[in-house]
Amino acid sequence: MRAVLLVLGGLLAALSCQAEQPSRLQRIASYPGALSLPLQDKISLGDTALLDWQHKINLKYGMDVRPSRAAADNPLVAYVRSMIAALPVEIQRLASKYMVALYLLEHDWGTGTTEAIQDAQGRWRYAYVALNLTVLTRKANAWGSWKEESAFRPESSHAIRMVLESAPDDTHEAAIRFIFLHELGHVLGLALAAHGYWDAEQLPAATEHSPYLRISWQKSAEGKMVSRWPQSTSWFSKLAFYNSEASGLSLAQAEAAYRALARTDFPSLYGTTNPFDDFAEAFAIYVHTRMLGKPYRVDILRDGKPRFTFRSCITTGACKAKVKALQKLLGFG
Repeated sequence: MRAVLLVLGGLLAALSCQAEQPSRLQRIASYPGALSLPLQDKISLGDTALLDWQHKINLKYGMDVRPSRAAADNPLVAYVRSMIAALPVEIQRLASKYMVALYLLEHDWGTGTTEAIQDAQGRWRYAYVALNLTVLTRKANAWGSWKEESAFRPESSHAIRMVLESAPDDTHEAAIRFIFLHELGHVLGLALAAHGYWDAEQLPAATEHSPYLRISWQKSAEGKMVSRWPQSTSWFSKLAFYNSEASGLSLAQAEAAYRALARTDFPSLYGTTNPFDDFAEAFAIYVHTRMLGKPYRVDILRDGKPRFTFRSCITTGACKAKVKALQKLLGFG
């Protein structure tokens, strides 16, 4: 899954060359011994083959951008290593089992890439994650606020404030952790059959019949997964994350959008955009709040004063079925 950010963050762009045969880097044979490595040992600066493949992915989106390997002395490399080491043991174990590598790059297009990998039988079961360190320049709360605001056209006197960390913990490392957890959500969503391969030519059975996805999504007559919340979709369908100029909503309408969101069982506003990000957001928020004890709050501001505060259903208990399905998949139930 391509998580594309025009400046910073993680935006799903999942439709790449469906009819092509998998490349060498999409086959598990290209990663001998990777599945037996602990998570810390999967961190890599990449090689020429990986950089060429990332370039090819970018070209599919009309961007002639070839990334470079992250410099070994880039201070963010140390942040990533520290972040990985501090993850809960259960999360490290799951990531080690299904993620073959965590590549650290510079000068890529976007922030995160999750690329699916076939097992020896040709099933999409594993993945690698690549992070573009060049754009990871914001601390957690600033990044989260920017991401939420990016879905709306600017409007004077209106703003969004996301709180992912208390003041002492509001760091670059914390922002990288939340971004990584979202990408890892894509890895595990595929590996644990919460959904099928996002680039499949037809809707995979694992997506159509997923016990998790069917809580909020259903198959349309056209064969696509659509929201089970049609009364709210009129709001969500107008959003344009990371491309505010194209959004059908302004920040003056953010309060109404988040109030609509609070009446659904979606974990976040970004989670309404497609089934795959629904799962990835739920996973990231679950680990962030329930396992790490971190805050997750979105304040809608007017003239600097809160008008409405959104809290994820993962923390309020408003989507118990979703949390239960997530815990069962992760083996935490």
